[in-house]
Amino acid sequence: MSNDNPDGQPLDIEYYETNYPYLNVKKNLLNNTLSKWRRAIAPYNPFAMQQIPNQKRMGMGIRNGNGFYFPDPYPNRVNWSVFFPTHYDPLSEQHFSNHGWQTRKDAPMFTALAIRAQALPRGCVRQIEQFKRCQSVNGVTKCQEEADNIISICPKWALEGLKEKKKQLDKIEAIQTLQYRSVLEVSPYNKGRTVKDVSDKTWADGHRDNLRPDTMWADERYTNITQAEINEAKKRVAARDKATGRVKEAVYQVHHPDLSSSHLSEDKPLYP
Repeated sequence: MSNDNPDGQPLDIEYYETNYPYLNVKKNLLNNTLSKWRRAIAPYNPFAMQQIPNQKRMGMGIRNGNGFYFPDPYPNRVNWSVFFPTHYDPLSEQHFSNHGWQTRKDAPMFTALAIRAQALPRGCVRQIEQFKRCQSVNGVTKCQEEADNIISICPKWALEGLKEKKKQLDKIEAIQTLQYRSVLEVSPYNKGRTVKDVSDKTWADGHRDNLRPDTMWADERYTNITQAEINEAKKRVAARDKATGRVKEAVYQVHHPDLSSSHLSEDKPLYP
C-alpha cells in the first residue's frame, strides 16, 4: 500500500478513480451504455454496487451481463466465489453445498473421501527408478549400491508395502501360469487324435436333406431300432390301451370337393 493512500484504498481506485467502476466482461452496446450511466450516477445512487473494496465496505464481483462473472476453473482445488470474490476456505466451506445462481462456486475438483494406494515418498521413488535403470543397463549383480540406497532411504512402511506388492504380483503370476497351462493341456477327447481325424464336413452337411430325409427324425437317434422292435412296441401299446379301456380316436379323412386333385400320402416303411 502506497504512502500517498492514507485511507487504505487499494491501487484499483487510483486506476479507476472511483469505487463504482461497474466492470462488465460482457461487451455490447447495451451493457456499455448501462455501465457508463450507472458509473455516472453512482455518487447519488443509494443502491450503487461498489466493486472496489475499502475499509468500510466489501467490493462486489465483476459483472457478466446481468449476472456475476467467474473465471474458468484452475487445474487445482481453488474455488471461485461469484457474489463476493473472497478466498475459499476448505475448513469452513461445504464442498457440495447447493448454491444459488448468484452465489455458486466452481472448481474442477473437490476434496472427497476416497480409498487409494498410499504413494511412496519422492526420494524412495527416485531410488527405485535409479535401481531399475541400473538393472536394465548393467544387470542385477552390478547394482548392489542402488539396492542398498533403497533400503537406507525408503522408510519402513514403504519397504513393507513393496514387499506386499511383490507377494501380490508373484501370486498373480502363479495364477496366470496355472491358467495358461490348463488352456494348453490337451482334453481327454482329443488325446491320441490328429488333424486327419477331423471331418471335412461343413455346416451344409447338417441340413435335413443331407441327413435322413425319409424318416421323421433327421438325426440318428433311432438308427439302432429295427422294424421288429417297432412292431412289438405297437403291440404293447395296443394291449395297454385295451386293458385300460382306452378307445383310439377315429381319424377322419379330410373332405375335399374334388378328390382327384387331392394328394393322399402313401405309407412308406420306416426303414428300407
